[in-house]
Amino acid sequence: MTGNGIKLGRWFGIEVTIDLSWLVIAFLVSWSFYSVYITEFPTLQTSRAIVLGGSTALLFFLSVLLHELSHSVVARSLGIPVEGITLFVFGGVTRTTQEARSPGQELAVAIVGPLTSVALAGIFWALVELTGDLFAPSVAFGLGYLGWINLAVGVFNMLPGFPLDGGRVLRSILWKATGSAGRATTAAAGAGRVLGAMLIAVGILVVFGGNLGGLWYAAIGWFLMQAATGAGQEVVLQRMLRGVTAGDLMSPNPVTLPATATLRDAVDDHFLRYDHSAFPVEDETGAIVGILTLRAVRQVPRDQWELRQAWAAMTPIEDACTVGGDLPMDEVLQRLREHDHERVLVVESGRVVGIITARDITRWVRRSDELGLEVPTDA
Repeated sequence: MTGNGIKLGRWFGIEVTIDLSWLVIAFLVSWSFYSVYITEFPTLQTSRAIVLGGSTALLFFLSVLLHELSHSVVARSLGIPVEGITLFVFGGVTRTTQEARSPGQELAVAIVGPLTSVALAGIFWALVELTGDLFAPSVAFGLGYLGWINLAVGVFNMLPGFPLDGGRVLRSILWKATGSAGRATTAAAGAGRVLGAMLIAVGILVVFGGNLGGLWYAAIGWFLMQAATGAGQEVVLQRMLRGVTAGDLMSPNPVTLPATATLRDAVDDHFLRYDHSAFPVEDETGAIVGILTLRAVRQVPRDQWELRQAWAAMTPIEDACTVGGDLPMDEVLQRLREHDHERVLVVESGRVVGIITARDITRWVRRSDELGLEVPTDA
């Protein structure tokens, strides 16, 4: 287990992780299948219904994993780097370190997921038709039920709203038609927000109709709205940062602290004095050797702050995210996402000349908006 979830190893060379939120939905789905079995087969023993419910849930989540793996395998075959797959409360997500480079790539990666789900539906139905006589009626029912669920997953994912696969298909079509990935993403994200709002409305109506299952529709709708809004904001951010370099946006001449300073001194003289959550650490020659974060300090027991020095708790410079001042900000953001860093050090001629955090980016965007700077619309 890691801080981000439970690792299941590598499938087809792709790392698979289960987010801890998935454990909740796994229980709920297993219980749902159990309820279906005891409703359809009233004479079924409770223990057998529990085993069937758990087994069906396992096959369902394996289907979700195969859906995501198909995205990853196709993406990697097209030269798009894939970090891994994470299963979470609303299904799964494939993590890539860069976007598709053309509408055709976007279409290929997006469409393969729903096609995989539909193919799985056919496989489950074929099992029932070809070998149904070998299974107990409850088992055959479960396999057929999984077929319908996979078909529903495939159809639902083709709804034209980003970030669903259908939204990505829509994005690829708009990208091809307009020649602009940015405008296509903005439009697809708008469709995603509309779709999410519709699902929330349907969920509320279902709940008022006496079926609490509507809460699930509302939850999915809320997730879609949040994800679509985030995608739209990211496109606007990318447009605003076009032509901007790390040197343009950084906070210059960051405050440093000595490597031999105790954590108590670091807290009293730096973290409590300045409105920063991290400081570059320099050795006796003035060279930056690492970065000390507030999170790292908090992980050290307070009774050790007088004894532990900054160099012992810092992130070494070779493990920190560093960039040159002339690097475009879109590449800086990509590096931050790739390595899950919260800040980047700007280095010139071996010397740290600035630091970039989410606050710096937010400040730059806010000032640009206040000054009425136009956002480019040709990408």
